[in-house]
Amino acid sequence: MTTYRKHALKALGTACLFVLAQPAMAQEQEITVTANMKVPEGLEAVKLVVSIKDLDLATAGGASKMERRVGAVISRFCDAPPRPARWQVKDAKTCSEFAWASARPQMDAALRKARGN
Repeated sequence: MTTYRKHALKALGTACLFVLAQPAMAQEQEITVTANMKVPEGLEAVKLVVSIKDLDLATAGGASKMERRVGAVISRFCDAPPRPARWQVKDAKTCSEFAWASARPQMDAALRKARGN
């Protein structure tokens, strides 16, 4: 198994623990982040769920916390390992861009709903 895959699987395990640690996450408001990453054949794209139900998204502080939570999950999953090869940096950037693209419309919709737009 390559170092990159080991890092990806380790990050996936960490992200899963984060998701499982949120008891009522499947209720009401959540952001589903889809990470596009090279994984062994036969596996689907990884989807990570970030709870935002406890945030007041009508405020700048709530919106900022949502941004940080989503960013933290994306970073845990997509960041390149220490001392990465060039291809790992490129893959990490691609993964991050894909994940943000999957999360951003949901985040914008949540903000519009909270602000009554």
